[in-house]
Amino acid sequence: MSSLKAVFFRELRQMFARPGYPFVAVLGMAFCCLFFLTVMDEGLPQRLPVGIVDHDGSSIARMLKREVDAGQSVRVVAEYASYTDARQAMQRGEIYAFLVIPENLYGDLLSYKRPTLTLYANSAYTLGGTLTYRQLTTMANLVSAAVQREVLRSRGYRDDQIMALIQPIVLDTHAIGNPWVNYSVYLSSTLLPGLLGMIVLMLSAFSMTHELKMRTSPDWLQAAGDHVPTAVLGKMLPYTILFTILGWAMNVLMYKVMHFPLAGSFLFLCLATAAYVVAMQAVAVFVVSWLPTPGLAVSLCALYSTLSLTLSGFSYPVEAMLSPFQALTWLVPLRHYYLITVDQTLLGLPVAKSCLRLAILLAAVLLPLPLSGRLKKAMSDPEFIGD
Repeated sequence: MSSLKAVFFRELRQMFARPGYPFVAVLGMAFCCLFFLTVMDEGLPQRLPVGIVDHDGSSIARMLKREVDAGQSVRVVAEYASYTDARQAMQRGEIYAFLVIPENLYGDLLSYKRPTLTLYANSAYTLGGTLTYRQLTTMANLVSAAVQREVLRSRGYRDDQIMALIQPIVLDTHAIGNPWVNYSVYLSSTLLPGLLGMIVLMLSAFSMTHELKMRTSPDWLQAAGDHVPTAVLGKMLPYTILFTILGWAMNVLMYKVMHFPLAGSFLFLCLATAAYVVAMQAVAVFVVSWLPTPGLAVSLCALYSTLSLTLSGFSYPVEAMLSPFQALTWLVPLRHYYLITVDQTLLGLPVAKSCLRLAILLAAVLLPLPLSGRLKKAMSDPEFIGD
């Protein structure tokens, strides 16, 4: 305990000697929280710009344009004379999608023909293209249903008979855990922990490789009584406290201030956040033990943390990945923390259902132990860095 205390206070002195790194980490995390929690405070982007190409000019076409513009997700910012003008505007990024109303739309409807509405959406912008495509498709389907209703009314059908013909099966949909379909709930609750893990990983790796680079690692090892686990634990402990507090503050912002859905235990979620921070530090220790070279270790940590966002499964389902990558997801702490978050915030499962994932996060501290001898050699022999 005396050696652990000596290493702990030694690291605190080094933190205050170069406060720029932890300060930038705290400031960066604060900026990320402020940015993501305010830029999407409405849940989904609203009033995305779209265009209309009207070759008909009839009352039906004007009604369709009014209905499209009345939607909450999109707004009609321009009407174009031709498809070419609308396509060029979409390529310039002025609109996300446009709808082409064909010639003689009204006449084809009166003669019981089937006119075609053409929709173009720019899927290069994933969210903007998807939302505009969905909104314009919905409005086109509603107009089609309205026309069918009027035709059937003219033939003497009652409204209940008309609805049975237009929509024979009624869907009763419910968004589990997030009835507002707030996109920020899905994105921020995983992206912010992913950014926190990235900062933890890189700063933890830097704090260790800085000792190797400055050739002060023998003093670090001597302060720990020549015991590698004590040296690593004492050095990581100040950062564990710092980033755990940051993680808890992030949870308070999301689930208490922004009122994200929380159907489960907030205390267990905070415990999982602390375990996640420890697991990311264990990965950093493993990387430095394996590659005790400052540039390589920090670069590998940056690459690992970036890939973790994909392997966590929140943006691309793990079940659709190739089998080797599905196996790799078990080695990603963000994946387990993401599943705990889903269980506790959206599904409201009992704490016992998430204990296995929490145990996996805590078991990550055993990851660097097989390489402790290599780390000790790197700490005691500065020339080992160049091997």
